[in-house]
Amino acid sequence: MYTTSTIAFGISLLATFAYPQEIPQPIDKPILHEDLDYLKDNLLKYMPTVGRNFDQWSDQDWIPQWCLDRSKDENDAFNPADIRTYNIRYDDCESPWVVCVHKDSKMSIDTLADLFGRVPVGSRSYIRHVLSIPNEAGGAANYGNDIKLLQIGDDGLQVLLHEVGHTLDAQAYAEPLYKSDNWKEKTSRDSHVPDRYAATSQREDIAQSHVLATYNLVVPGGFEDREPRWEEVRNQYETVQTVQREQANNILVPGGRCQKRFINSEVVRVPTGKRLLKGRWAPWRRSEKPDVSLAKGLEVLETLDFDSGKCGEDIESQAWGPARKHL
Repeated sequence: MYTTSTIAFGISLLATFAYPQEIPQPIDKPILHEDLDYLKDNLLKYMPTVGRNFDQWSDQDWIPQWCLDRSKDENDAFNPADIRTYNIRYDDCESPWVVCVHKDSKMSIDTLADLFGRVPVGSRSYIRHVLSIPNEAGGAANYGNDIKLLQIGDDGLQVLLHEVGHTLDAQAYAEPLYKSDNWKEKTSRDSHVPDRYAATSQREDIAQSHVLATYNLVVPGGFEDREPRWEEVRNQYETVQTVQREQANNILVPGGRCQKRFINSEVVRVPTGKRLLKGRWAPWRRSEKPDVSLAKGLEVLETLDFDSGKCGEDIESQAWGPARKHL
């Protein structure tokens, strides 16, 4: 089983894609724990999943463009024909989430639907697609509004909360916490960081602090009851807690309904040899393209294209103020 800290070393491609010119700077503070696995049981206990159902796309000739793009990633390429695409419908949102699961993935669609449904709907709404694939190295990656899980199983709730934390920091607040003077000043008072991965950079510390803040908000007694040395990291998770309340309407707290979503990536045909004739689509393949449009009335957020090669101020300005419109 991969621990959160082990998984985390594959985690944040967010920084890599959005800010390739920056080298993450480690935090020179001792760690409170090796990882955050000790929070897992209570998170699962007190973050119940919402009602849900899911169905597999009946025609596997089609796939979301983002999932297809990930099949070409250098370190974990796979055959896109082995991907199964699903709509997960949760009781707290009129539109389903479109997710992709490799046929050999350690995380089944049942587990993915369960764990993703435990993420509060306000936070979950900032995620467009989730992809789960097999990969011996393990890990997870954040692509802005999309998450890729590598060899993550039924212990993946902390990983999802961590990845969602990256996205919230990029888009849900007035400015990214890692750039704010408030974060730097408040957290400088703490003597420790939560775990080993939090010590690798400010962005990873912020993502792990989202896990702690969520725990503190949803588990009776909060983080103080679970961690005797809570004061050594309190400013990190309390700063996240305050910002998400004041700037994002308690986005880490369960309850409510979705009010905004990201338009799903374009649906394209699966480019497999069986469906190609001399490099062109066989003309007899005429199946109907799945409809992935959002329900009327949802506020639409524009995605951050962290995988486009853009960097610097262009991405930063998008992260601070994503354009919004309504369907």
